Amino acid sequence: MIQNKGMNGMQWISKILFYMKGRYGYDEFSKVLILFGLLLGVFSNFSEGIILTTFGMAAIAYGGLRIVSTEKGKRRKELQQYIRVKQSLFSSYRKTRNRWIQRKAFKIIKCPNCKRKIRVPRGRKKIRITCPSCQHKFVKKT
Repeated sequence: MIQNKGMNGMQWISKILFYMKGRYGYDEFSKVLILFGLLLGVFSNFSEGIILTTFGMAAIAYGGLRIVSTEKGKRRKELQQYIRVKQSLFSSYRKTRNRWIQRKAFKIIKCPNCKRKIRVPRGRKKIRITCPSCQHKFVKKT
């Protein structure tokens, strides 16, 4: 009896693997969509909002549909767009974080000629600054 259940379990897994042949599969964007949908579902329980529940279910459904999709080219394009957006968000976060960390040691000044941002040390009173891009020289208090 135990062997029979194990055999049925293996047949079930082999049927799933056969079904998944030629499908796009699980990727990072699908994972984010499903997790986002689950989080919206949890928050909707606290706020009793049908809109959050609807968006959560839609995100979970779309993440699941991406996994079983046979249109691999479209799914790869969506993944590349997701990666581009994620990288731009992380790079702007890193820039903001670095600026915050260095705020006591450096000051950001814009060149009056070309408007480029220049990082100069704080606490030096008045200093003569040369813009690295347009070579314009100006004096600023730091």
